Amino acid sequence: MSKKVPLIIGFLVGLGILLTAGFFLLRQSEFALIDELIGGKTSQENEEKKVEPGVGTKSMMILIEYKDTVGLVNFANEMKSRDISGLLLVSPDFVEKNCEAVKEVIKYDIEIIGSNPKGVFWDVPYEEQYTIISDMKKRIETCTGEPLRIVGSMYMASDENTVKAAQELGIPYVIARGTTDTKATVYKPEEYDVKILSISNIALATFKFGSLCDYSFYERSGTPQDMLDELGRAYEPMTEKEIEWSGKFHRVTPTTHTNIGGYLKPWMDMWIEFWDTNKTEWVGLDEFMEEIDWNLPMWQIPTNRNAPYTPEKIRPLMPYDEIEKVENPCRVEDIGKED
Repeated sequence: MSKKVPLIIGFLVGLGILLTAGFFLLRQSEFALIDELIGGKTSQENEEKKVEPGVGTKSMMILIEYKDTVGLVNFANEMKSRDISGLLLVSPDFVEKNCEAVKEVIKYDIEIIGSNPKGVFWDVPYEEQYTIISDMKKRIETCTGEPLRIVGSMYMASDENTVKAAQELGIPYVIARGTTDTKATVYKPEEYDVKILSISNIALATFKFGSLCDYSFYERSGTPQDMLDELGRAYEPMTEKEIEWSGKFHRVTPTTHTNIGGYLKPWMDMWIEFWDTNKTEWVGLDEFMEEIDWNLPMWQIPTNRNAPYTPEKIRPLMPYDEIEKVENPCRVEDIGKED
């Protein structure tokens, strides 16, 4: 009997070691699972993170200009050389003043967004919006010879009266401020045959509520690298929660004020780096708007009226005149020509 005692004790000790090791391995697996749940990412989603930036997404550039055509033409030329499509938000006043340049720019898969020259459309009565949109449609189309198919106003502001007026005038799309962070979202109001493009916004708290636009960074002491980093985040694969919250179609609308993005060299260099390293699919307006994220009654479509572009917010790191400019920017007549 005495010889069996050490064997029994050894067996019990070994069993205890195995049970302890199994317990710690189980706890380690539990902690890993908790980490994934807290981070909002599953193992499968983390594997998806390894895909190249932009794969599986659709994009459309948005260009804004109100000063002159120097940066606009240079930016459009860089887009043309990469087969990048986009929209150009301009007022009828700008179009009339720069008609020949605008007609040349829109030859290269760039379509005009008609912008209210009198300010924002929020809470403007229907009759007034109808008159303004009807006037800018006529004036822009007189220059371009092309139908105006999307409208908005300063800050991408619009409301139900904008949608109603657009429908009456046969305009299929209205642009609106972002509602789903860096993801652009397409809404279809049940009451109208018009779709709403809610553009990409900045998710980063220090630049929050600005559009995903170089001006939004520039004016608030941001750098080109700040924007490049945010663009990188915008193209990370969507999580299941993000799809549930904002819709399943991953679309992004990178935006530029072309007097910044097309003329200030550090910002132009940033755009070129982004375009040349991102694998997104660049599409035109109709394809971008084809699939609807949310079909909702108009009252239920979210709106964003936060436009953080007040004087106290405008604090660029360096005055515009002191920033290096693009040397020999492209001329209108040279768009699309080989160097």
